[in-house]
Amino acid sequence: MSLTASVLVAVALILSSTLPSVAFGPKREFTGHWEGTMVREGVPLEVSFDFKESEAHPNGTFTSLTQKAMDYPLDALTVSGDAVHFALGDSLVFDGKLSANQITGTFTDDGAKGDFILRRTVAKPLPYDAVDVSFHNGPVTLAGTLCIPRSPGLHAAVVLLQGSGGETRWGTNRFIADQFARSGIAALVYDKRGSGASTGDWKMSSYDDLANDAIAGIDFLASRPDIDVKRIGLHGHSEGGIIAPIASVRARSKVAFIVAEDTVAGFVRDQDVYRVSHQIREAGFTDAQIERALDLYKLMIEVLRGAKPYHELETASRSVRHEDWYQWLAIPPENSYLWTWYPRVGDLDTLVFWKQVHAPVLLIYGEHDQLEPVDESLAKIEASLDAVNTPYAAVIVPNAQHNLTVQPAAGAPFFWWKAAPGLVDLVVAWVKQRTAESR
Repeated sequence: MSLTASVLVAVALILSSTLPSVAFGPKREFTGHWEGTMVREGVPLEVSFDFKESEAHPNGTFTSLTQKAMDYPLDALTVSGDAVHFALGDSLVFDGKLSANQITGTFTDDGAKGDFILRRTVAKPLPYDAVDVSFHNGPVTLAGTLCIPRSPGLHAAVVLLQGSGGETRWGTNRFIADQFARSGIAALVYDKRGSGASTGDWKMSSYDDLANDAIAGIDFLASRPDIDVKRIGLHGHSEGGIIAPIASVRARSKVAFIVAEDTVAGFVRDQDVYRVSHQIREAGFTDAQIERALDLYKLMIEVLRGAKPYHELETASRSVRHEDWYQWLAIPPENSYLWTWYPRVGDLDTLVFWKQVHAPVLLIYGEHDQLEPVDESLAKIEASLDAVNTPYAAVIVPNAQHNLTVQPAAGAPFFWWKAAPGLVDLVVAWVKQRTAESR
């Protein structure tokens, strides 16, 4: 998967991120706003970059509205004379040269090559205010951005929750916040605890802790004179869709609506086994290898959640460490944070909370979700909501994967992966309707 797309999983071996590398040459011609195209296999993608000269901060950002990515920080930016090198992670790397008011060059995208051209221009001003803010959940400080409409009166608002791992406010959530604000709805997007500028450590936290972070965001919005306290809701994808109903139950009447996308229905540990069962079949192993791998993975889950001792996994792994399927499983080492984190989350049953949600709900799943059984998940959550007469709507997005993107099939002609067309517009329209009805 290229560019900023990421598969958000409830249990994953999250790689530690590093601070961006920065080196500016003597010239400042590279600073500013640049728009242009990336072309791979003859297919263009409209993009923009913002380069800033700074010693203390990530000094470049990437935006692709087609891919629902906005202000995504670059991981490297180096300028030497008229040459510039910048990158998003290790997979997307650019090398170009400045000539007059344009930068031209080449890029590599997961090993594939292409060309790009960027032209200096003036960024269009935002039609809303984007303000850096912070709020607190006990000793944890959550840093974020509030996108607030400039229109008068009290605004409906939404708190955007993160998926699994160390997510910051940038990228997809920032794009969604932008779309909400343009439609007159305030949106709070923040760095997950232990990520970006937020303190704390999500690796040492439970879902209750993350739900309380979300409630702190609601309380922060409710304290503002320009927000309608009766029209504040939650939006969460994947793990964020686990957190939303927990926060709704904990906060009671504070949550006016929930948007939950591609989320777990039932035990978190069962979703993890489903994810691996699906992905290992796509990896090309034989049926016998898959059976052995899943048996070992299920044992690992039992050990992770504290139901069985570690030595059973060690014994079962000893004779198969050389197998390709064992390497594919990526069993975490004994010093991994997963051994202390998973017992806090693996036994959580999300349906316990969905059966207590009374705020209106919008459920969204990608048709080709690789991590969740779509029909089964929808049926379980719908039954839970029906049991307490909670109003809801459900949408299955055609051709979309877990991260709600549409991507070329294996062997099909190349096209740039893209956010599912019209989905964010649908979400914003639903929230506008629900919050208008609750005035």
